[in-house]
Amino acid sequence: MADKKKSGEKEKTKVHKLSLKGSSKLVAEFFHYSINTILFQRGVYPAEDFIQVKKYGLNMLVSADDQVKAYVKKIMSQLDRWMQHGKISKLVIVITDKETGEHVERWQFDVDIFNKDAKSKKSKSSKSATTAATEEGGDENNAAGGGKKLVADTNKTEEEIQDEIRALFRQITATVTFLPQLQSTYTFNVLVYADADSEVPVEWGDSDAKEIANGEKVQLRSFSTTNHRVETLVSYRVES
Repeated sequence: MADKKKSGEKEKTKVHKLSLKGSSKLVAEFFHYSINTILFQRGVYPAEDFIQVKKYGLNMLVSADDQVKAYVKKIMSQLDRWMQHGKISKLVIVITDKETGEHVERWQFDVDIFNKDAKSKKSKSSKSATTAATEEGGDENNAAGGGKKLVADTNKTEEEIQDEIRALFRQITATVTFLPQLQSTYTFNVLVYADADSEVPVEWGDSDAKEIANGEKVQLRSFSTTNHRVETLVSYRVES
């Protein structure tokens, strides 16, 4: 009897780990499509550089440019590892004017893990570039839930999660109705806020937050799984 009980406990733990792993993979996958969607919708690269794929029951566009694909793949490879270990507190996509070096848009995705005691760990912002800045600093928003333990909706179905993700992507697409038109040539960077004790690849470096000076901020929709919650905020430069 004792052996059966032990086996049952082991199986229960395994199921929980698989659930967390699946949730982490889902969030990381969401980030992959978010990066591509923003690059397309904001015209950072020509429309002909994108191909259409079906995801979340929607027609999504992903970059076919080899350099962009390699950059995003490198980011996602590391992001998957950090997500599995609960090391990420946010992912940020920054669009920068190539000529002036001014940051014009900043898309921030905050990640909270449910049922995890909030820790006031110092976090670092990293980007996938060899010419990164060397600043490191904490962020007052990195402690999940402002010091409270977040509790998940364990009854949420996969279809409900997919509905929330679809609604968020539709809203990201609709931001073109209020975001200023980008008329110059632009580049982008991806910043990942990870715990200070995270193992960081040598080609990654610390970065400043790349905030938008005197920018407007708009809170978008959020979505949650049984293990994670992702909230979205876009900041943009206001033309004087």
